[in-house]
Amino acid sequence: MSPFLVDTHCHLHFPPYDEDRDAVLARMLERDIWGITIGTALGNSERGICFAEDHPNVWATVGLHPEHVTSDFQDPAEGAVVNEHQVDETRLEALARSSKKVVAIGETGLDFYRLSQDDRAGREAQEKEFLTHVRVAHRLHLPLVIHCRQALGRLAEIVQKEIATGQNIRGVVHSFTGTWEEAKPLLDLGLHIAVNGIATFPSKKGSDPEMAIDRTIERIPAHRLLLETDAPYLAPVPFRGKRNEPAYVEEVAKHVAKVRGITIEEIARITSENAMTLFENGD
Repeated sequence: MSPFLVDTHCHLHFPPYDEDRDAVLARMLERDIWGITIGTALGNSERGICFAEDHPNVWATVGLHPEHVTSDFQDPAEGAVVNEHQVDETRLEALARSSKKVVAIGETGLDFYRLSQDDRAGREAQEKEFLTHVRVAHRLHLPLVIHCRQALGRLAEIVQKEIATGQNIRGVVHSFTGTWEEAKPLLDLGLHIAVNGIATFPSKKGSDPEMAIDRTIERIPAHRLLLETDAPYLAPVPFRGKRNEPAYVEEVAKHVAKVRGITIEEIARITSENAMTLFENGD
């Protein structure tokens, strides 16, 4: 059985849903939407697994967000993350093995947004932790959920090098907002690209239309395209500025279908099949 749509990246187990999570889940069920709730630290990954085990249309991941490696920044929407600057590889693997509901390793990757240009130590620390996730994903034959901000070129270099050494790397670069020139090397390496509500935002005044995310969406091979919300963040138009939720992935699907010149039913079928294939433990 396949759903209408799959929200491949949301955070349903995060605090912003504590007051009305059942209603959020009900709206997903009404629209036949499945979701993958993403861990950003091992503590909340464990909570995500427990949550997924209680809901048949929800799956989970385990990982440490790269920003936690090099920053003490605390996002209230994420909940408390206590002293998780390094991932314990043994615990990461044990959590991933603990439930059939775990379908990927991550959220992991590179985030150079808060790092200065000369912070070599910070960049190396993030890369080291990313490679820990790569090893666990390889051993468990699971895909990676990759966060990448201001580091797409470096990500492609690392993935290419690891593949050359024999690591089996498959996965998705989530919340993609880059150009086609940035997307193509990642696609050539076998990765998927996921787009979310950012794609529905109007372009900034004076920006080059050829650099818009829609030009990338037009060119992503159909079999490598995924949809997501990143809920509770990044609500799409017409809900921009409000708390996001997985049901809103339908608005992302509508936009992507329009950009590609096909029906929402077709984009739903394509992206749901892609999600089911990539996150194969979830079927």
